[in-house]
Amino acid sequence: MDFFSAIKAIAALAFVLGLLLGGTWLLRKYGSRIGLKTGAVSQDLRVVEWRSLDMRRKLVVVRWGDTEHLLSTAPSGDLLIASRDAPAPFKPIAPDEPKQ
Repeated sequence: MDFFSAIKAIAALAFVLGLLLGGTWLLRKYGSRIGLKTGAVSQDLRVVEWRSLDMRRKLVVVRWGDTEHLLSTAPSGDLLIASRDAPAPFKPIAPDEPKQ
């Protein structure tokens, strides 16, 4: 491989990487116009807590709106164990100001 062939290979690699990076930038910037939602986060769906049972299984508490669901997740499938109304959010009581 001579010097010019190496330069051509490096230039071709840089061109392809530039196309890939430019395409991802375009999708992130203009993707919402064609129906792609990037960075949209739901405010009413969140994982409250999770615990590992073993290496493959977990218990997960998911809050959706005003309901909490206890799920068991495993490679063989997910299972809804229980559902309940979500408790009211915890609001700490502000300490009283000292009297003078």
